[in-house]
Amino acid sequence: MKTSLLPHLATFLFILLAISAKGQKEAFEKIFEKETQQRETANYGRFKNIERVSFYPDTLPSWFFSPPASSSESTFAIGISDPDLLPNEAIFQAMHRAKSMAILQHKAYIQYYRDVYTVAYSEQTYKGYGQRFDTYFRLSAAAQADSSCFTTEKVHLTRYNEAVVLLRYSPSITDSSASCSSLKISTVGTALYIEAQIDNVFEPQAEYEIVTQHLTPNGFDINSHFTYREKGRRFLAISEFMGNERDFPLYNYKYCNPSWEVNKEPLISYNGLWSIYSKKLLRQLTLNTEETSINIRSLDEMYSPEMRNLTREVAIKTAQMHINGIEFGVDSIGFDINVIELK
Repeated sequence: MKTSLLPHLATFLFILLAISAKGQKEAFEKIFEKETQQRETANYGRFKNIERVSFYPDTLPSWFFSPPASSSESTFAIGISDPDLLPNEAIFQAMHRAKSMAILQHKAYIQYYRDVYTVAYSEQTYKGYGQRFDTYFRLSAAAQADSSCFTTEKVHLTRYNEAVVLLRYSPSITDSSASCSSLKISTVGTALYIEAQIDNVFEPQAEYEIVTQHLTPNGFDINSHFTYREKGRRFLAISEFMGNERDFPLYNYKYCNPSWEVNKEPLISYNGLWSIYSKKLLRQLTLNTEETSINIRSLDEMYSPEMRNLTREVAIKTAQMHINGIEFGVDSIGFDINVIELK
């Protein structure tokens, strides 16, 4: 009689996820207060590379909101630089991010893990109820490619010296086994979201990260690490690129769609377009994955009588992502995105 290995494999993968998520959560909770206290209002300074900052919003091109359709052969991806860079530097960073996102969208390994705690407590005659949701989401990809795989379709420079690049990635063009000038690209995006609710009091905190690495045969390697943290009304954005931390002002960066009416409120981001774009994309992918997760375990018996329940939900899959469209709100971005699970 054959014994299925699937339950054991699922348990093993879950343990790996739990270990990684635990480390992320502990690190996040330890450093968040210190980091935001020191730096959340640290950079209200002037722009270094912009002489005059316009009060009017930047009108992004129509292809940003309606990119060409991706397929199994070609993936279209957008990369956005940090604000306040020289044009050549901005395009270089945006190209790096576009290539990284193209690899991620073409074929990503997705891991999702969520703990739900339920607690009942009492104070004298009052009985209370609380919940905590710890969500950890990770998507990763790695590929080998050379310059023939990538085609720059469009470039836009914003009023804030950001470059926005539309890139086409066609991995079938090159024979990776025969390419001696290939670039090894790895991309990891993570979202850690912690929600605590006691009666009617609700407090979320979150951390979003995109870490990329481009390794070249000649040893000219490019690494980047973008982090966005938020708790209540406090927030912190950290951008590291090629070993240097990029410093740009907190500002009312404003963006609009060319199809909008004249008086419509623009999208506002205090850390530039990449900050809100990457954060909202990771958040939406987390929520989309949550819908396909499975409840694998209930651990009531491992906790004190006050802890009524602890459940865990997990999702693991390999998928391709097609971004079909983007829409702005005043402080949000919505993505029309298809997540196609690969067998």
